[in-house]
Amino acid sequence: MRFGALVRSKRLSAVLLGAATVLVSAGLAPTAGAAPAAAVQGPDFNGDGYADTVVGVYRGDIDGQKSAGYLHVLYGGSSGVGSFTTSVSQDSPGVPGTSEKNDQFGSSVATADVDGDGFTDVVVGAPGEDVGSDPAATGHGSVVVLHGSSSGDFERGRTIAQGPAGGGAGASLAVGDFTQDGAVDVAVGLPHGEFGEVTLRPGPLTEDKPLTSLLRTGFGGTSGRLAAGDFDGNGKTDLAISSYSNDDSRTTLWRWNGSALQEYWKSPATGYGIAAGDFDGDRVDDLALGHCLIIAEADRPTGACGPDELAKGGKVRVFYGGGGAEGFGTRNHTLSQDTPGVAGTAEDADNFGIKLAAGDLNGDGRDDLVAGTPAEAIGALDRAGSATVLTSGPDGLLDDSGTAKSTAWHQDSAGVPGAPEVNDEFGSALALGDHDGDGDGDVTVGVYNENSAEYDQSLSTGGIWTLPNGAGAGSKALTARLFGLRGALYYGQILGR
Repeated sequence: MRFGALVRSKRLSAVLLGAATVLVSAGLAPTAGAAPAAAVQGPDFNGDGYADTVVGVYRGDIDGQKSAGYLHVLYGGSSGVGSFTTSVSQDSPGVPGTSEKNDQFGSSVATADVDGDGFTDVVVGAPGEDVGSDPAATGHGSVVVLHGSSSGDFERGRTIAQGPAGGGAGASLAVGDFTQDGAVDVAVGLPHGEFGEVTLRPGPLTEDKPLTSLLRTGFGGTSGRLAAGDFDGNGKTDLAISSYSNDDSRTTLWRWNGSALQEYWKSPATGYGIAAGDFDGDRVDDLALGHCLIIAEADRPTGACGPDELAKGGKVRVFYGGGGAEGFGTRNHTLSQDTPGVAGTAEDADNFGIKLAAGDLNGDGRDDLVAGTPAEAIGALDRAGSATVLTSGPDGLLDDSGTAKSTAWHQDSAGVPGAPEVNDEFGSALALGDHDGDGDGDVTVGVYNENSAEYDQSLSTGGIWTLPNGAGAGSKALTARLFGLRGALYYGQILGR
């Protein structure tokens, strides 16, 4: 298939969403030729010093092509994100390919400065992409890098990976210098229909290089949940892979041994959500697995996700770094909504932690964790959803008494726009970044089923909510309908990080 916007920019003034007035200030567009600002927390595509947000609208329609997919980029500013936006599809100038039915461009989105120019770039998966002209060979999947610039447009792109027929390359992604050569590499997940695989696409991404297989899962396997971090404290980036199949589950850590990526730690636990961050401030990354589970065989340990009594409604398992590769995970915490200090009450099928994001929300030098609970009932409203901010401390996400510090946010919280509705699924995606430039992280929450009860296929469903510093005060509701996006089904289900 073929890749590239709608490339439309929109400026918004005050708008009314339900009973709440949401102010979206009309800031200036990015200035061409500006030098990149100092590094900020989160992706900064135009180098203005404010973190930006990118939404993968993989179910979006382009000129009648159903689920062709596109990206919607919301640029940060002094009042947060949303005053300036642009959309990028495979029909956009400089973007490889052409928008076609079921490409699902934007199914996965990762961000990094892959070319070292100071502007964050976007790595995009399109697992439905067909390669070549053989009608019997479809669903190869592809991965594209789109380069950031001071203009705020993505007019320079390159295809960096393609899968085999049926491979679905780009279903999941992680970026980092895994091979320790100074160039950004990309871990690429391929579901393959019947079994999962994780491959490595070595950098530099400006050169053609083949995919190298790292891990395959059994029948019914996934393409892996992926994260990058320095888990052994050697100052180098490692890769975390959390995957499962019909009869197996595992989470593994991989590091460069001088010639290849090599597994150095594993657990039988897996997570639907995954996030890397330094939760205890020791300058070594820790790993959180959300909605942790084990698909256990008879000879496998069953306690890798923590105490069974905390399993109700979902739990988050945190493995702490420190002590090198051998010491990783020897200290760990398990959190659920039954843990002292964790907001809410554990209920069956809440899916606590099914989405995770990590970042420093209060400027204390430690990463905090945000856990999405999209199936949470708010009052009698089933699956209205919530997001819980878990504030870290010197001991991590629990203090020495086993107590957490947290706040849950939803559309019935003070200061949060809108109102909870059945099946909204607030918390269905999460991302963090300093969007307003105050030095602390802000939380973006996906609410992909917003307005689904009123679905009009010519318009869209879903939205994102922004929580400055992880709190309700000053929060905004930014929906696909607000931006006039058409055919943007499930807007907010995929957020780039």
